[in-house]
Amino acid sequence: MWRRAQAIGDKDVARQMRKVFGRFPADSRHDPAAAAKAYGQLMFTPASLGRFGHTQIRGEKQFINKCFNVALRDESCEFEQLTKRVTLVSDSLLLSHGPDAPYCHLGENRDTVAFTDGNNLQPSGGDTRIIHYGIHCPDLAALGTWLLEAEPLIKAGLAWYLPSYSTRTEYRSTYERAAALPVSQIAAVDYIIRGGKLIDSSESNPVKDRLVRPILQIDLPFIDDVTLRDFSKITVDEFDSYKGFRGFLRTRFLSIGEALNAEQSQLELAKLRLEIEDQVSAMQAELYAAKRKKSLGVVGATVASTAALLVAVEGSVMERVLTTLGLTTAGTFWGAIKDRVENGPRAIQNGKWYYVWILARKSRSL
Repeated sequence: MWRRAQAIGDKDVARQMRKVFGRFPADSRHDPAAAAKAYGQLMFTPASLGRFGHTQIRGEKQFINKCFNVALRDESCEFEQLTKRVTLVSDSLLLSHGPDAPYCHLGENRDTVAFTDGNNLQPSGGDTRIIHYGIHCPDLAALGTWLLEAEPLIKAGLAWYLPSYSTRTEYRSTYERAAALPVSQIAAVDYIIRGGKLIDSSESNPVKDRLVRPILQIDLPFIDDVTLRDFSKITVDEFDSYKGFRGFLRTRFLSIGEALNAEQSQLELAKLRLEIEDQVSAMQAELYAAKRKKSLGVVGATVASTAALLVAVEGSVMERVLTTLGLTTAGTFWGAIKDRVENGPRAIQNGKWYYVWILARKSRSL
């Protein structure tokens, strides 16, 4: 039985994000700022603080080491265009803000910390540890809007947001303890978006560089004119076709990678844009032809089905009915039924251009 492929980007990310959204307070979905706060609270646990004060997420090292996982840090909250574009070439996209963004307090986390006497290593008491924490974000409402609109992508592990935390730890007991230093931004960032420009934050991965830079430069109206909510739903619903188009873009960007460093880079991207537009037009024509063919097939199959009912009443009617209707052979009879089954657009829907065609139609660029 034919089944649609399950939409999964990074499996570890998808597993964690589904847990987070499964615990989302219902009322926060009506308030983007509350949604952003809930996300930050659900992603934070004291156990996520590494020994050197950096937030650590399960699977972070594996995420960094995968060549088609991309991490971007943006000083703004304009995540929509980044998400729609980079998702076209990445297995999973991580977005975050830096520690220089405004701080937004989220809450406190309390627990009891036991310690021992230094001489005999026997339990001698305990402290109440209070961790005050928050995230660095320039606009909670904008972040919350992105989280809600990109939810299908996030739950599929195709995109996600990693908060940049700061904490202040205090201990309440008879013992004096120094407050812990603030901790913040994770290290899993490949590029920083600053003033609309892409800046390497560390030694660049050549594969990521050849994918991320051109996708941010190429003119793709069918992406820019569709809403993030529609983009997210279409990408997850048409995952087979999306993967085909993603593979096509990766191959083309990698093959023209050298040209992107020369004066011909914009020309190469313009040629690719025209090729995409041409293929979308061809897909439109192919779908129209398939629709007409399917309509004719349904008519033929209906006639054949009627003949089959007559055969069930009296077998001798079979030949007269087929002759009268122009279906003179049994092969033609069963061919009409087969036509009804096989001439749907399923094969077309699995092609890489069907995904782009739906986006173009949704953006009203067709």
